[in-house]
Amino acid sequence: MNQIIALSATLLLVLLQPVGRTCSYGSSNNMDCDCGPDFCLNDSRYPPKLAAKKATMAKQGFPAELIALLDRDGACVAAVDQGPDGFSMKLISKMGSSTIAWTPDDERIARNDLAAGKILAFYKFNTSRALACCGQQKYDQRSDWDASLQLNLQLAIKCSKQGTGIVCQ
Repeated sequence: MNQIIALSATLLLVLLQPVGRTCSYGSSNNMDCDCGPDFCLNDSRYPPKLAAKKATMAKQGFPAELIALLDRDGACVAAVDQGPDGFSMKLISKMGSSTIAWTPDDERIARNDLAAGKILAFYKFNTSRALACCGQQKYDQRSDWDASLQLNLQLAIKCSKQGTGIVCQ
């Protein structure tokens, strides 16, 4: 009987936990997050994992402006571990859009196509959908979600023609 009461009390405590709260998983390994340790915010493992991934990307020759995009996604270990190890470009034309891997050569071609009016714009990004760490909104519930582009705009650099030049911001 005491086991049933204890189990009922534990279940009641679990059910009463607030939904969507900010969680942490500190160096003491005391998990205070019902999303799992890799999705907890304020995890002491996050800053060194992010720094290591950025350093690897820099050694691979990716430009600093692209590497900085990693700071815009979820601040949890899962965002680092599950995020791509490279970058992509979404090319927008009157006919629709296409996504290709980012390379310096392909960006040069995209800039030329944009200047010539062959495409309307292009976006550079690491991941097209924001990862929801514990307590954060799902990618398609965020205000920056563009369903037509299938892209969280906050995670991307948009390049467009302005006058005779190309502006990326």
